Amino acid sequence: MKAPLLNVKDLTVTYRVSNGFIRALRGVSFRVYEREFVAVVGESGSGKSTLGLTIIGLLPNNAIVNGGEVIYKGVNLLSLDRRVREKFMGSEIGMIFQNPMNSLRPTEKVSKQFVDTLKVAEARGSLKLEAYDYSKPWGVSGRFSALIDRVLGVSKRTGGGLTAHDDKYRLEALKWLKLVRIPDPESVLEKYPFQLSGGMMQRIMIAMALSLRPSLLIADEPTTALDVITQAQVLKLMRGLIDEVGASILLITHDMGVAAQVADRVLVLYAGELVEEAPVHELFKNPMHPYTIGLLNSIPRGHKSTNRLSAIRGFVPDLRSEIRGCVFADRCDYATEVCRINKPSYIKVNEDHVVRCFLYGK
Repeated sequence: MKAPLLNVKDLTVTYRVSNGFIRALRGVSFRVYEREFVAVVGESGSGKSTLGLTIIGLLPNNAIVNGGEVIYKGVNLLSLDRRVREKFMGSEIGMIFQNPMNSLRPTEKVSKQFVDTLKVAEARGSLKLEAYDYSKPWGVSGRFSALIDRVLGVSKRTGGGLTAHDDKYRLEALKWLKLVRIPDPESVLEKYPFQLSGGMMQRIMIAMALSLRPSLLIADEPTTALDVITQAQVLKLMRGLIDEVGASILLITHDMGVAAQVADRVLVLYAGELVEEAPVHELFKNPMHPYTIGLLNSIPRGHKSTNRLSAIRGFVPDLRSEIRGCVFADRCDYATEVCRINKPSYIKVNEDHVVRCFLYGK
């Protein structure tokens, strides 16, 4: 069996707050393979975003990694010096954040922001763009002229306050905007973020992340702020990009419906612990952990009903305290005294399906 692209082992992360420590992740382990789409699901406070930020190295100053490993292509990222680890950010591991309006600078045109991203990557040595003949129109050598006209379908002109030597970056930006299905990309480059829709901005963020050629793309709730139609378009785009650019995607979402549409495999997090993992079809056909079952039962069925939506009773445990036993015990209809005292082990249901619950132990 081939080695995983990403191998997270026993990852534990806490946040230092004024009244103690919040245990955000508690011994999380999983793998992501090449060209695989993995969804991490769970309600707010389950540790999903902390997981993504730990992998890419963007945890806030009050975060403490208490233990574990984040092994990417055989290298433990947590053991690297900060400057060395920064070389992996963007170029090897990219990230798309929840709200694109907070990620794009509102006072600068898209062209300037896209070009800056490419320049920084090239300065770091993580990206190498082909040099162009600037004596020719639009700074593009002859063999690329046909590419522009035929594939991109854009006119040969510069703009947006960019210099002639920014032409190669601009061409690169246009290529990626076209890849994420943005119509009239040349016009979009000359606009400010506030002139674009939420879906358009999110596509731009995806294009910028992909332009650095990452092998792993982390998407943290990328469709939460979008309407249903735009959400479906963005998800379809992300699913198709695996085949087009060969990247693996780790999707962080609270929406089981979103995971069902695009994922190959699903990881279910609760209170900082991984409680179930399975291929997407297996999970929806045969959910085993009571928390996973509760999440699936709470999804609206798409037809009118007089019945109230099913909800998981109780509340998420206080993450500042040490939790004895199963983290879901206080909300579980099947919990026994054993569940409240001892931690359940992972039970292997089959080759690809594991669950952490005493219901399936010996």
